[in-house]
Amino acid sequence: MSRVLVVGGTGLAGRAVAAEAVERGHRVVVAARRIPDDDAESYVVGADYVTVDLVSGDGLEEAVDGVDVVVDASNATGRRASHVFAHGSRNLLHTAARFGVGQAVLLSIAGIDDARYPYYRAKLVQERTYLDSPLETRIVRATQFHDFVTAVFERGRRFGILTTPAATRFQPIAVSDVARVLVDAVEGAGDPDSIRTVGGPRVESARSLARQWKQASGTRRPILPVRLGGPLGSAWRSGRNLAPEHAVEGLGYAAWLRGGA
Repeated sequence: MSRVLVVGGTGLAGRAVAAEAVERGHRVVVAARRIPDDDAESYVVGADYVTVDLVSGDGLEEAVDGVDVVVDASNATGRRASHVFAHGSRNLLHTAARFGVGQAVLLSIAGIDDARYPYYRAKLVQERTYLDSPLETRIVRATQFHDFVTAVFERGRRFGILTTPAATRFQPIAVSDVARVLVDAVEGAGDPDSIRTVGGPRVESARSLARQWKQASGTRRPILPVRLGGPLGSAWRSGRNLAPEHAVEGLGYAAWLRGGA
């Protein structure tokens, strides 16, 4: 089994990857800016933890020492995103190569080619940084997680409504299903220096998904479609966030709600 470093391993995707890798018998090191308490939801039993700052480089040498594969599930928002995805990735990959790490797996987002949304453009820069590195790289692009879609609906809570983006469809996927694909890549699935896209089992309108969430949660809030402006709204309405030809069997949104709502 491999020694696997999961960067961003306390986030939603990262901790799912760490848990999946531990379950398969890999030796897992989780790199994060803060180490969680051992009773926290983000703590994965069986993993080791190390404090790392990708942008400053603090802790990177300790983190990559003796590692076979790096899995990057790091995330950042706002202005910090470009620093983490560009400069932070370069720091990580340079240090990993110097310490003899041979492989990398990167989590990315489906449909971001030719993107104008700044966050997506930053992810494209990150992808190119990985593919240009000396490490054998496999990139997994995923459609939106069930958790993300639910968070979209939650944004209107303080106004007593259930907001949903108008004229938009999603193909939500369970983070656990994406984690399995990422750990498959750790184990060599897919061609080296390749990009694989995965999507949830069904494409559904945002309004239909909102109805399912409303029923599962028991809320009486009315559903209000809102036209999302800017490049992100345009990308979603055009369907660039969808990948029906890359649907994977797994936990659909309704089934996920029954287990987690």
